[in-house]
Amino acid sequence: MAAKKNACKKSDVPIDQKSADEAVEELGCLMGGYIPPALEHIRKYNSELARSVRLIDRVMVEDGALDKKTKRLIALACVATRMCEDCVYPQARVAKNFGATREEIVEALHVAVVTGGVPVWSLSKKGISKLFEEWDLEDGKKEENLTKSNRKK
Repeated sequence: MAAKKNACKKSDVPIDQKSADEAVEELGCLMGGYIPPALEHIRKYNSELARSVRLIDRVMVEDGALDKKTKRLIALACVATRMCEDCVYPQARVAKNFGATREEIVEALHVAVVTGGVPVWSLSKKGISKLFEEWDLEDGKKEENLTKSNRKK
């Protein structure tokens, strides 16, 4: 599945002059239309930190020597190895938004298990299952829409 093309508005306003809402909305757009719950919480309770996260996270939402999909897969392995259960789903979801396949997501977690041990998989299973269940629903709806449009022809 290819990464979603989104039309995020470019802003010339320096990050330190943006509101927390603007910074978080911009980052959410750049992550494929998804704002992780932790970032929502930061927006609500610490606007300065929200702007800082937007500034430092730019390396994750832009291609460089590594493409942004690869960076998110690395981040997924890192958060899993760091045993951050609440971080697994958001990193995997954004990796998917950037074009990662199920196989790439599972392999990134495989690397995390090799470096961090089997508890990494135990910790990650809930977030990955949630993502894959949503993915199955999306695929089912796409299939259903394709079937309906083929019937109309």
